[in-house]
Amino acid sequence: MYEKGKAIVVERPRQAVIKEIRLPEINEETIVVKTYYSGISSGTEMKVWSGVSGHLEGELWYPLVPGYEEVGEVVYAGKNAPSTATGEKLKVGDRVMANEVRYYPDYCSAWGGQVEYAVKNPATAGAPFDSCAKIPDNVSYQEAVVVYLACVACKGVEKVGIKEGETVLVTGMGNIGLSALQLIKLKGAGKIIAMDNQPSRLSLAKKYTDYIIDASKDPVSQLKDLTDGRLADVVFECSGNPQAAAGTYRYLRDGGWEKGDEGGRIHLQGDYPAPILLHPYQLWFTKNLSLSMTCAISPGSKEYILNLISEGKFDANSLHTKEYSIE
Repeated sequence: MYEKGKAIVVERPRQAVIKEIRLPEINEETIVVKTYYSGISSGTEMKVWSGVSGHLEGELWYPLVPGYEEVGEVVYAGKNAPSTATGEKLKVGDRVMANEVRYYPDYCSAWGGQVEYAVKNPATAGAPFDSCAKIPDNVSYQEAVVVYLACVACKGVEKVGIKEGETVLVTGMGNIGLSALQLIKLKGAGKIIAMDNQPSRLSLAKKYTDYIIDASKDPVSQLKDLTDGRLADVVFECSGNPQAAAGTYRYLRDGGWEKGDEGGRIHLQGDYPAPILLHPYQLWFTKNLSLSMTCAISPGSKEYILNLISEGKFDANSLHTKEYSIE
């Protein structure tokens, strides 16, 4: 039962196929999810497909099964299967976020979610945040499949610690940036500003903020105009562009010279395929800034974002763009 299933396999850079593969072994600690939707991330997935991601210190090789945005229906639940992050036992018929499968017998998992049947147990999905999350009845599969990247943004927002009334600049209006705008607003930030160099992305951002900056037109001057010359207290960088990340100090306010002022904060939330150069270092150094970053998501964040959608406090509909049949 569920010994094989279809999967997207990237056989080598720029060559992806659909083929039947062997699935991991099922035991009484297993949940099996029949996939209904799997997202293709324009960041991580396309870097894997194109070969830009490289070998990730030996963790990535070809042929591989990509994907980490996956939703579907539970079709098997072993009697000892793990609970969700919130302690709920799953049963056959439940609608869930499944996400990663980190092991396949014959292929590298990168990160294994674009598969017909997701085999989830401690051996194939053992990270603290890998457990399935039940989807509320009033949340669609299309909304739930993009929640993972909102969870990525959520982990960063929690770490950077948005304070009430702060001015926050969010750069890069992909799914993480659009999610960050909404989550930062819930934290009580005073002025939230979205920045990108693509008009189509800025048009999406207008739904979630009153202020936008076109990065192709002297963004520092635009930011000064919006902040009376003070610049941002926090820069939340989501573009995934190493050159954009290297310039973030230009948008941060001066600070750290007065008692009780620890300076501004920069959070790097993108997945950067090349080195980020803190140059000229003196201009970073004299900002007295704090620099942070986060990877992946936190346990329970999937349930948290799904509940926000269910309660009408988070809009996921702008985060998916096109839909295709797997065939």
